[in-house]
Parts: sequence; structure tokens; C-alpha cells
Amino acid sequence: MSLKDEPRFQTVWSPESYPRTTSAAVRYVPVVMRETVIGYLWAAVTDDAARYVRRENGGEAAVNAAIVWTQRLRWAKANGLTPLQALRHWAGQQEDDRAGMVPAGVEFELPTLRELEELAAE
Repeated sequence: MSLKDEPRFQTVWSPESYPRTTSAAVRYVPVVMRETVIGYLWAAVTDDAARYVRRENGGEAAVNAAIVWTQRLRWAKANGLTPLQALRHWAGQQEDDRAGMVPAGVEFELPTLRELEELAAE
């Protein structure tokens, strides 16, 4: 391998996280930054999966927030929170410069994760 070759990265270890997909209905909350929805945090109603989905038109803020929400969900998993508890854990907290915020008392449900992904693509 020379300095001209593209480096190959291999994940050796990463913290445990919730499954990132589900065939069940999903409960979700908007993730807001400066009064704009940049993504959605969701949990399966079967309480076995969770993830952050960025809005396609959320710009760099939505992409950067994904890093923080991945870390937060890993923290929640490590601390024994169920996916639905994790979904609600950050509701009403102050806006974070990188993650945005989840408004208190705002929770929705869709029959499939695909429908939420389509909503995020709008």
C-alpha cells in the first residue's frame, strides 16, 4: 500500500445500539433546530428498534445531528432505556447546538417505517 492508495477503514468495535429497522408501526417525534424540523427520532411500537432519520432538505444541520442522535441512542441502550423510553427521554429539553431539540408533548405514529422515511424525503 502506498500513500496514493485510498485508506480502508474497518470498524473494530462500536457500542451496542438498537436495531435500526422494524416491520412494526413506529412512534416518532420531530427533531427541531431553530424552529425548523431537521429530522425525526422514532421507536418501534413493539419497543425493539429506534433510530434518527434526517430530513432530506434539512441541510448540514440534519446530517450533523445524526451523529449526536446515534450517540444518544447508544447511551440510552447502554443505560437500559427501551426504545420508546429513549424516544421520550429528550422531549422538552433545551435545544442542543448540534442535535436540535425534541418538543415536549409531540408524538405521532405511522403504520410503517417506510412512511416515515417518505415523510423525511419530502
